[in-house]
Amino acid sequence: MIELEVHTLVMDKVVLDLVDPLLVPSILFFEALVILIEALVIFFLLERNLSKAFAASFVANLLTGLLSLLFFLFPFNAEYQSLVLVIVFSLIVNILLEAGVLRLLYKTVSLGRVFKASTIMNVASYAIVIFNFVYIFG
Repeated sequence: MIELEVHTLVMDKVVLDLVDPLLVPSILFFEALVILIEALVIFFLLERNLSKAFAASFVANLLTGLLSLLFFLFPFNAEYQSLVLVIVFSLIVNILLEAGVLRLLYKTVSLGRVFKASTIMNVASYAIVIFNFVYIFG
């Protein structure tokens, strides 16, 4: 029951902070940073074409951003899930989704390299997102 109350308080804080126009520059900065880091990972691990790496990173982040909206609109039941489990589940789903996007864009690259790049990209991205949430909500 305590987890449900904490989840409700956190979600109330998230909703209130998301509509705060002063946070928009911070969120855009961190999203741009995520796209840059993921583009560099793609550049070094998959292909040495920087413009294609940025395009792939942008498309992958656009799709995972839409997926994040679904996670936000249809949250997990807090009674059965811990916050860590939710983060791990969403990380795995994002890794698989971005690996699918990268596989479509880089058909000649081996599947192992695609999953390696997707995993590194998402772990780095999640570290930035967690830092952003700690900064905003802390």
